[in-house]
Amino acid sequence: MNHKAPRRHSNRRDFGVERQEGFAADIVPRRHYAPYENHRMNRGPSKWSRNLVWTASDGNRPSKNDNTHGSSKPAVLGTGSSVSNQLRKNGGYVQRSSSVSNNRGWGSRDNGSPNPRDCICKFWKAGNCKRGDQCQFLHSWCCFPGMAMVASLEGHKKDLKGIALPTGSDKLFSASSDGTLRIWDCHTGQCVHSTNLQAEAGSLISEGSWVFLGLPNAVKAFNVQTSKELHLNGVVGQVHAITVANGMLFAGTSSGSISVWKITDIESEPFTYLTSLEGHHSGQVTCFIVGRERLYSGSVDKTIKVWDLNTLECTMTLRQHTDTVTSLLCWDQFLYSSSLDGTIKVWACSEDGSFKIVDTRRQEQSVHALCGMNDGEVKPIMFCSYQNGTVSIYDLPSFKERGKMFSTHTIGTLTIGHDGLLFSGDKSGKLRVWNLAATKV
Repeated sequence: MNHKAPRRHSNRRDFGVERQEGFAADIVPRRHYAPYENHRMNRGPSKWSRNLVWTASDGNRPSKNDNTHGSSKPAVLGTGSSVSNQLRKNGGYVQRSSSVSNNRGWGSRDNGSPNPRDCICKFWKAGNCKRGDQCQFLHSWCCFPGMAMVASLEGHKKDLKGIALPTGSDKLFSASSDGTLRIWDCHTGQCVHSTNLQAEAGSLISEGSWVFLGLPNAVKAFNVQTSKELHLNGVVGQVHAITVANGMLFAGTSSGSISVWKITDIESEPFTYLTSLEGHHSGQVTCFIVGRERLYSGSVDKTIKVWDLNTLECTMTLRQHTDTVTSLLCWDQFLYSSSLDGTIKVWACSEDGSFKIVDTRRQEQSVHALCGMNDGEVKPIMFCSYQNGTVSIYDLPSFKERGKMFSTHTIGTLTIGHDGLLFSGDKSGKLRVWNLAATKV
């Protein structure tokens, strides 16, 4: 690896696992983070920011004759041709595709019949398959070329609420509804510290060297480089969603309000409380995503609110979901949204600033999390987590299914790291580390 970032954790955050040199021989070496753009917590680009922006090449954009996202090419979402990957929750398309499984996410052929080699063995999953190598079903947690699970980190007792890998640290942070915050050594995969929060964690993210933890009526902020720890007040209700955009920190709560802090250059007071955005969501704020000049928030009230980042005004409300909005994702010209109603909707922004649905993918079960990254050939792929414990991996913009990940419980948290790392957390508290790369870590 040739990263030259000024960090003490460098390139060896491999969780103590020796990688097989040829396990990803069928994909070309991964170009790190291209073509992502990143936003710093304050201003200007930061190579390691979690607020990733995808910009599709012309070859990946739908043409006027391509019906993948509708009959015509929608206008760019936000300013320019790229949108922040903070819009990390589902998208939907009008037409169904044979690549989307009709068998509750367990894999399908064009005729709808399940392919055993794309289905995990339920007996192996439970630890008691007697067929061994003779079993026609998968004995693996993943079927996607070039992707491998490199570590399984156990210790949490309930569902993961957030996973964070801050800049300037060789430690991975995880928070759970079991009321604990755990810190893991990225070299050994061992838990080096566990904190009893005395409260249920609702969200956890990292931005630069800062880690933000959502708690009842507060956000806790910790800087891994300076060891500075802050308790940010001004919150009403449990914090379930956190994001950073346009020099501000946003926290969405169970009351439906969104608390906002200004990020400053003052060392003694890096966060100054600004305001609380009230009276818009009528229920818990579940997710955020940022697209250039806009902040998008999803809620249990079945709506997506669109906020102007310059004025902090709610400019519109998107109301097409019939149940809780669980996740948001921005890619190229589109906003993807997922919901417990079993749909992934794809929204396009017109020249007048209004949004319309250009596709809806209907699943047979609820959708819980979305995230996106580039594969080894620098092609955009999207991960969609379903109720039954599977995560389908799709090409964008075609929505062709390329593979699956599996878990014994619903995966509610998906976080992208660098160097091809992906972190998943399920409802049982299990944290898994995956790697999609063609070279050894």
